[in-house]
Amino acid sequence: MMDATPTPRPAGIHVTGSDAGVDFELTMDRRELLPGQLATGTVRLMFRHAIEFRGIVASLTATEQWQWRRTNTNSNGQTTTETVTERHELQRLPVMLEGPGSHGAGETREFRLELPVPPLGPATFEATVSRLTWRLEVKLDVPGFDPSIETDVVVLQPMGLLKAGVIDVGEFALWPSADAASDGARASIALDPVPLCIGGHFGGRLSIVTGVTKVQEVRLELRAKVEATVSSGLKEELTLWAGRVAGEGEFGGIDTSMPFEGLLTGGWLPTIRLPHGRSDATFHVILAKAWAPDTHLVRDIAICSTTEL
Repeated sequence: MMDATPTPRPAGIHVTGSDAGVDFELTMDRRELLPGQLATGTVRLMFRHAIEFRGIVASLTATEQWQWRRTNTNSNGQTTTETVTERHELQRLPVMLEGPGSHGAGETREFRLELPVPPLGPATFEATVSRLTWRLEVKLDVPGFDPSIETDVVVLQPMGLLKAGVIDVGEFALWPSADAASDGARASIALDPVPLCIGGHFGGRLSIVTGVTKVQEVRLELRAKVEATVSSGLKEELTLWAGRVAGEGEFGGIDTSMPFEGLLTGGWLPTIRLPHGRSDATFHVILAKAWAPDTHLVRDIAICSTTEL
């Protein structure tokens, strides 16, 4: 079995800043947060001048973004189209660190942060036509402009949620092996692990049956199809990984079995369902031909962003 452990990433957060006479120092134990667990850290505040506040609050905030195409018609009947980007604050999860009070000039306060991460996320997702971002903010609630510090965090898509069926995936996305057929070619495509994990190694085996044909190459691609699920919503298809198992020449004629392996790198693009967007992944075996349409043998797959849960 392939090692699905994601490659090491920076574990924590340390940011500083000054805002409206308050100096902030924010430290988080990890940037990548696990659903259903606590996001933990500390925040230190130093007050340059006396200040009264209604409260000191830490919040985790999820914002969804999606794109759609709008058609406008002017008085002459001419039409133009434009891409509209909409944003909506999906969740705000505040935790009160200190109630109403005041602090004098030169005082310092330090708080332990323990913020619950929603058990179902949603996970961080970073495409163009659909996006879900999380931010951590610590602020003082005062009359007028609130002094604050904020930083991006990542909420992970657990392998367990996909395997438990909490998120619907393609019919055979979680099968270790699935069949595909097109243009007289047939293949069995095995993957290990399932689901695949962002930042993790994967392996597999391609067993293909086809008549003898001339190809430019036999290419493998892992793709994510992303769409904004609104009226006139935009779509995009992203290639997350590509490999090659055969070069130019004659291919097929007998049962052909060949292994492959790769590393799933890139951005945060797990299989996801959002109020206004979704992403599904597929694995393509492409028989590239010079003077004919390429043959695509395709199976569903699923992508998580952590194997910790």
